[in-house]
Amino acid sequence: MVINMDNTFVKEFIKNAKINDISIGCSGDSLKEVVKADGTYYIKVAKSNKLDKEYFMFNYLKDKSLAPEVIHFNYDGKESTLITKKLDGDMICCDEIFDDMYHVIDLAADAIKILESIDISSCPFYNNLDIKLATAKYNIDNNLVTTIDMNEENQKRFGSVEKLYEYLINNKIKEEKLCFSHGDLSIPNIFYKDERITGFVDLGDSGIADMWYDIAILVKSLRRNYETDEAEEYLFKKLNIKPNYEAIEYYILLTELFL
Repeated sequence: MVINMDNTFVKEFIKNAKINDISIGCSGDSLKEVVKADGTYYIKVAKSNKLDKEYFMFNYLKDKSLAPEVIHFNYDGKESTLITKKLDGDMICCDEIFDDMYHVIDLAADAIKILESIDISSCPFYNNLDIKLATAKYNIDNNLVTTIDMNEENQKRFGSVEKLYEYLINNKIKEEKLCFSHGDLSIPNIFYKDERITGFVDLGDSGIADMWYDIAILVKSLRRNYETDEAEEYLFKKLNIKPNYEAIEYYILLTELFL
């Protein structure tokens, strides 16, 4: 997917700018970094009106200073374009601190606490388990996810996305502890500066959901990046909670049915 040059605002905005492709933390959409004289920006392009919710959530969190400033949003009937200003600081997985696993996890734990502290009384979006399962079923029925998209271990364990979905239905989490959820809390989506969380990106799946969902995504991200049990052990020490591995492993399985 490419930047729509028919969009007059975008065409003028990128004039004399340096444009770089971004392949990390963009959830399958087209993401470009735009470096201008007055700062760094990102242009995300997605099919249909997929970015509507992300645009709304950026504005919803604006007063809390936890999301990028929205510069431009447009839906032309075929695709959506969203331009945001870069958050202060860097991803918590940036080269500067990535090798210091404990430092990264200190910041990740702070991010979890910040999200859980957000008042959800006025949040209009639910993304709880029933909604997630309905999304998973839609993805399966429309061939948006297939068996080959699952990791090798789960292909052997379940054989098909249909069987995995059946397992998830039959083993639903009995109790959800609802809070504000990022929806894709992998470490590239968390920004920091001067030891302080400055905000979050990729908020298209955010809303009210089980607290263990964000924790599960973060655990999955830590496993992928550090490949040691010490990472999640330290995470739960920093969060000062006992890990609910039944919920964590369930939600990690559920992510196999998402795009």
